[in-house]
Amino acid sequence: MTMKEELLGAKVQERFGDKLSVTLVHANRAWITVTLENLPELAKWLKEQEGYYHCSTITGLDSGENLEALYHLSSGEGELTLRLAVPKTNPHIPTLTGIWPGAVLYERELQDMFGFIVDGHPDPRRYILPEDWPDGVYPLRKDYVYTYVEAPLAKKE
Repeated sequence: MTMKEELLGAKVQERFGDKLSVTLVHANRAWITVTLENLPELAKWLKEQEGYYHCSTITGLDSGENLEALYHLSSGEGELTLRLAVPKTNPHIPTLTGIWPGAVLYERELQDMFGFIVDGHPDPRRYILPEDWPDGVYPLRKDYVYTYVEAPLAKKE
């Protein structure tokens, strides 16, 4: 571990207490398991105070009863992942586009592919799936059943 990650872990614990879990994975890489209530405050603090200025992507995950959003952040010196779990029965998460504007497309992808409801999102239109995709059907959830539909062949003139 580098001193930066050890120091970050100590700062997070000092500021947020036992509400969050910090795991130091290896040099320049840490994970923070965050609660829904702490996510916006932690995200803002990480950007403004700790220099995690870039949200490189958000990964969705279906872990059974919960959906998880993994926010991958960069400071230029290290990488950090925020891990948030919400129940499938209430998959609301707040938008973080006010903190990291680049999160806009990743949050739309979470909506389309996993069924997250991103509260306060500035542009909640579909992003990947077609507009006529059925509501409540999310292709990256474990319970999704793929059905092959043969496309008609184009006529040659």
